[in-house]
Amino acid sequence: MSCIVIDDEPHAIEELGELIGQVPHLTLMQSFPDAKQAIAYLQETGHADIIFSDISMSVLNGIDAAEILNNYCHFLVYVTAYREYAPEAFEAKADGYLLKPVSYLSFRQKIEDLTNKFQDIIRLQKDEHQFLFIKGGQKSSYIKIKYSDIVYIEAMLNYIMIHTTTGHEITYIGLKAMEDMLQSKDIFFRINKSIIISLNYLDRVDGNIARLANGQSYQVGEKYKSVFLEFLKKHTLRP
Repeated sequence: MSCIVIDDEPHAIEELGELIGQVPHLTLMQSFPDAKQAIAYLQETGHADIIFSDISMSVLNGIDAAEILNNYCHFLVYVTAYREYAPEAFEAKADGYLLKPVSYLSFRQKIEDLTNKFQDIIRLQKDEHQFLFIKGGQKSSYIKIKYSDIVYIEAMLNYIMIHTTTGHEITYIGLKAMEDMLQSKDIFFRINKSIIISLNYLDRVDGNIARLANGQSYQVGEKYKSVFLEFLKKHTLRP
């Protein structure tokens, strides 16, 4: 996990840097003497997994900076010499509160806790790219569909039918809207005005006919033919 340190005391930065250096999966990106400099850095670079921040600082204290800092990290951990800031830290949605001087044991315990939470975040982010939810026929009804299970999608008047390896589901959305939703997925290809196919289940192409592994065949429309054939050529073995 990447991290930065914010503290207006150089020795505190050095001590925390030594603790970070003793944890193999932590990387100290940068340290700052005040929160304003840290914010400027984060606005440019975009993100740090953990921000370790002092609270009592002259330029901008850590509590006041929390609303901005939380936008640029997974976890905000306060490192302070004062116990009395704990309620304010909780209100600022801090993920940890370490008292100076920070012991190796308390630091490692906090890092282990954050590591487990970080793994959950990564797992959820990965899962988000593997499935979608569509609205079912009843109110507040949602159906989970894995992208890997979709064979093809068919336009049916003002709704679409999603054909999967186990059956089909209907949802009231246009094919164009569905195409836009699948744009980031390189396994889906629209071949005519009514059909989007999954390349995972494309068995062969004979002229203008795309044949799927489930036995279905569809004509490639003139509007989509050149792009589709260009894609096939790029993925064709050549002698």
